[in-house]
Amino acid sequence: MKKALILGIGGTFGGHVAKALAQQGWQVKAMVRNPDKCKASITGMQICRGDAANIEDVRAAASGVSLIVYGVNPPNYDWDNKALPWIDVTATVAEEQGLTVVFPGNVYVLNPAHGPVFEESAAMDPVTTLGKTRLAMEQRLQRAAENGAQVIIMRAGDFIAPGARSSWTQHLFRQNKKGVTISAPGDASLPHTWAYVPDLAHTIAALVDKSDALETFNVFHYKGYRASINDMAEAITLATGLLVKVTGYPWWLMKVFSYFSVMFRGVMEMSYLWREEVSLCDDKLRDSLGFAPTTTPLVQALIESKLIRDMGVQQGAWSNAKH
Repeated sequence: MKKALILGIGGTFGGHVAKALAQQGWQVKAMVRNPDKCKASITGMQICRGDAANIEDVRAAASGVSLIVYGVNPPNYDWDNKALPWIDVTATVAEEQGLTVVFPGNVYVLNPAHGPVFEESAAMDPVTTLGKTRLAMEQRLQRAAENGAQVIIMRAGDFIAPGARSSWTQHLFRQNKKGVTISAPGDASLPHTWAYVPDLAHTIAALVDKSDALETFNVFHYKGYRASINDMAEAITLATGLLVKVTGYPWWLMKVFSYFSVMFRGVMEMSYLWREEVSLCDDKLRDSLGFAPTTTPLVQALIESKLIRDMGVQQGAWSNAKH
């Protein structure tokens, strides 16, 4: 039986990919620091104790698996001290054991000046410190692919997902009896790239089943939704009849918080992505899969993520072709 190790089962990416793999017939194993607090609900999942920063723990957990899903994210944007050492552990184990690693890439490594639409061949030219760290992580994985591992980087936009506490959407949407308010962190008409994580996870599960036909180092772009805040507002109104109000985002408050918090400094550093468009072309992914990834209608994704209440969606009111 195919067996996968999930690092970061409690996170949005790791949890959803684990579920998708289980549905595809994979045996799923998760390494967590405290098994007693693990809330994962995947039937038949094996839980083991360990720390993703400890190479001996990862070596032991990876024994007998063919795939590692890297869903680990340093808390509070503390990437300077943790991101590279942690990915090095996984990369080293993958090299030693000849494993495939799935890594969630993001758009931080891309320079909007070269866009707005990016293919996988686009130059990696990060404009922030966080982007440079993410590039260094991908480069470490590329070296692993040159030394016995296989790597699949799936680059996607901002997450939309049930329970995604760190997602932008959790901070932008508010609903009351009168309707929905969406805060626009930038130009409300500027297209932004989003990924509904359950769809992304099923795409990854389908792709890893084709890993024998892939190169040792692979980067794929996941298009997801190309939707501005105004597009989201229009979609909600058309599909549900809810009144939607678009307001500004309190960047001044984020700036104040940034003086005291590494996390909010990271938020401020990435604010340029709300002023400049970065969209992803998924032609390579479609070619490799042999079909177009399933895309949940945007409003349905927002409802399933509990960002808006289900008021009776009018089927067909919002066309995916608009994205």
